[in-house]
Amino acid sequence: MIEPLPPFSGDTPRCTKCGHEGACTEYRAYGDCGHPADVVIGWTPNPRLCRTCRRCGHGWDEATLD
Repeated sequence: MIEPLPPFSGDTPRCTKCGHEGACTEYRAYGDCGHPADVVIGWTPNPRLCRTCRRCGHGWDEATLD
């Protein structure tokens, strides 16, 4: 079973590791985000926002808006 992604956190997301406000964002339509390698795996539709902290480099995924 696939766990639901955390909800969209807005245009200035807060890092889930260090708390820094601001992250790079990349939309991924397919596959899984492979943090920290930042690689898309597979071709199953699985839209998500791939976030990476600008300070510590921590990566996490968030749900897209419908």
